[in-house]
Amino acid sequence: MIAALLDHLWQSTLFCGVVWVIARLCRSNSAALRHGLWLTASLKFLVPFAALYGLGALAGLPAAVEPHFFEPAVQAAVPVVTPTTSFQVAAPEAGPGLIGLLAAIWLFGAFVIAVRWVLAWRAADLQVRAARSAPGAPPDARVTDAAVEPAVAGSFHQVVLLPVALLGKLTAPQMNAVLTHEREHIRRYDNLTANLHRLVETLFWFHPAVWWIGRQLVEERERACDEAVIESGHDGAEYAAGILEVCRHCVGRPRVPYSVSALSGNLAARIRRILAGAPPAGVGFAKVSALLLGALACAGIPLITGAADGTLRRATQLALNTRALESAEITVAVATRALAQPVVAAGTREVWIRDSSLRDMVALSFELQRGQVKGDGDWLDSPRYDVRFATRYPVSDPHSLDPSALRGLVIRLLAERFDLEVYVNQRCQSPCGRLALARANSAD
Repeated sequence: MIAALLDHLWQSTLFCGVVWVIARLCRSNSAALRHGLWLTASLKFLVPFAALYGLGALAGLPAAVEPHFFEPAVQAAVPVVTPTTSFQVAAPEAGPGLIGLLAAIWLFGAFVIAVRWVLAWRAADLQVRAARSAPGAPPDARVTDAAVEPAVAGSFHQVVLLPVALLGKLTAPQMNAVLTHEREHIRRYDNLTANLHRLVETLFWFHPAVWWIGRQLVEERERACDEAVIESGHDGAEYAAGILEVCRHCVGRPRVPYSVSALSGNLAARIRRILAGAPPAGVGFAKVSALLLGALACAGIPLITGAADGTLRRATQLALNTRALESAEITVAVATRALAQPVVAAGTREVWIRDSSLRDMVALSFELQRGQVKGDGDWLDSPRYDVRFATRYPVSDPHSLDPSALRGLVIRLLAERFDLEVYVNQRCQSPCGRLALARANSAD
């Protein structure tokens, strides 16, 4: 567990470093792009590469599965059993006392941050409820008597909070520019993404990179909204003057807790960029392609690697168990109790198929739905049998036995006891009936 956590932390830290390099390369482009990059770095802490690897290993690589029937036929087959086998070398774990101490420290820190988060969210919600609509104001703006900065509060139902004392201090162009900035926060759902990062901060409060990512998110989201204000046609000088007037009004006043407030970020740098008025450069085809390829690689490589590794492990396990079972002794008896469906149970030196019809046995061993096994006669479905395979060699990992390891045994059983032939794509499987089995035995 500790080793897995350490792996996740260094991978997320490395990912954060890569995002920093990419953000530096994109510093002439829009702040919205860089904000998206930093948000990806934040969410990476919630999605370990090991989880993607495990998901790929569970699914495996797609493989062509041939249909298997009692009579010649060609149809698509869908596997229904996909067991997984995992071989891992366990790293030495820390002692239980150290693990308990570290867990207690983490839990205390996460609890403190979570409580602050909940209390701040509650305080912001109370301020929103106490605010009122101003005459002539848009529906997404409310005025409050509280001495706070202008801010956007709420995660899903977001509103702009304006202190009533500020309304008479801004000219109409300045107020429109400030409102455009705050509405851009609403359009971008910045409060929602900020709360997602607060979840990361709560879980990984001990990691300095998490707090650094938080500062980058604040800087880039404010710059993105400033760029949107200028792009919408507002005069940069009027907008900068409006921000300065808000600063004068809000000196020493508290912010709406855990909300996107008007004076977030580096104000001096923001005003310089606003007055410069230089639009961000276009991303361009090359950068877009590189970013898309990078995103696909980050998600795809762990998935594909896990799928390939999982498929290889399952194939190796299947080969080992097929070899162990190929000379097993077969005992057949009529089932004594009815089960909801056939059950495959394995021990170290024996495997059972319980309450199974002949059709079920073929479906299990060929990984098919029973309806895909074609053949005429009620005798395929009744009676039902309990079959025991006793082997001289131990079964590897019996709890994860792949039923397809029984395929050869089932074909031999059907030929030996029932004189049945199993065809796959019009080709009879060996041994092809009782006569073929007798010939093979005599040759031996």
